[in-house]
Amino acid sequence: MSSLCPLCGKNKSEEALFCDECEKKIRNEYEVEMPGQLNFAENASQPAAGKEVVEVDEALSFSNTQADSLSRHPKRGKRKGIVLGCVFAIGVSVAFSFVYKQYAERQTREQLMWEEAASAHTVNAYLAYMNAYPNGKYVANAEAEMKALKDREASAWEKVKTSEDIADCREFLRQYPDSPYRPLVSNRLDSLMWIDAYTANTAQRYSEYMVAVESGELPGNYYHEAQKRFEMLFQSYPVLTEESDKIKGVIEGFYGALSDKDYNKLAEYLAPKVYRFFNKGTDSRDNILKGLQLAKAKNPDSAVRFIPNLEALQYEKTPDDRVRVNVPLVKQYGGEEGATRTVSGYIGHIEMDGEGRVVSIYETKPYGAER
Repeated sequence: MSSLCPLCGKNKSEEALFCDECEKKIRNEYEVEMPGQLNFAENASQPAAGKEVVEVDEALSFSNTQADSLSRHPKRGKRKGIVLGCVFAIGVSVAFSFVYKQYAERQTREQLMWEEAASAHTVNAYLAYMNAYPNGKYVANAEAEMKALKDREASAWEKVKTSEDIADCREFLRQYPDSPYRPLVSNRLDSLMWIDAYTANTAQRYSEYMVAVESGELPGNYYHEAQKRFEMLFQSYPVLTEESDKIKGVIEGFYGALSDKDYNKLAEYLAPKVYRFFNKGTDSRDNILKGLQLAKAKNPDSAVRFIPNLEALQYEKTPDDRVRVNVPLVKQYGGEEGATRTVSGYIGHIEMDGEGRVVSIYETKPYGAER
């Protein structure tokens, strides 16, 4: 006997659920294993008609269920494709969002760095921006600003390298702290402040120079010389006004007589025996005065005027009641028509006995002159 296939409606054997063609298709395409042939002869003890009806109903019910299941597979595949498409679309959207966020953050960082560079307005700030963003939006602006700064810096250096003004050097260092000219400007400032100190030739000005070196403002090329001169002129010994005035009177009178070539007056300030008179060793007062008179006769037109800075005078007393004096000096060289050259930076070293007479005198020359 035969019946109709529930899938295609063609004839099939009663024992089979589907026709041969549909069964083959189900196995190949849906990979479903078909149950074996139905045995209607089992349980023959049951009423034949009733049993047949039950078995046929069960078979038909099973076949319909399988048919429904199989007919839904293509729909499941379609739905699966839709789901995969949605997942892919979401992934693309997330990736795009991530990339865009990274791009936006990069743009924001670049903008902030450019604003910082423009605010600082220094060569190093613009260089930092260009290094971070070599193809950045503001590279051309950074290059232009940097070139303008370098041009102004070079012009400022041209002015400073010939300037005698300490303020010009300090202003350059303030405006261009990272300039390649900085070492040159620092050295020039050091020289100008040193010249200023030893021209004044006082303990206070030497102290100011040393403080500038110790603070890091100056390289200190003349520090040791300043320290030596400061120690010569710094008044560490307690000063008594009456005593100080007496010492200043002797120094002023001695240098005045020496400048005027008044040797009779000079004799009043010299001890009978002098252990050192400038570059000469121990000699008597009379021999020293004769030598000065002879030098005057040989060079009648030469003149040297000694100008001591009495306010910056420094002195100390020894255990044998002698007085040692250091006093800054300026010398004016010239002839009968007046001074032709003024030289500062001398320090006179004078020793007086207990009666206030000079027993020794020599000089420290201006810096560089003794070399």
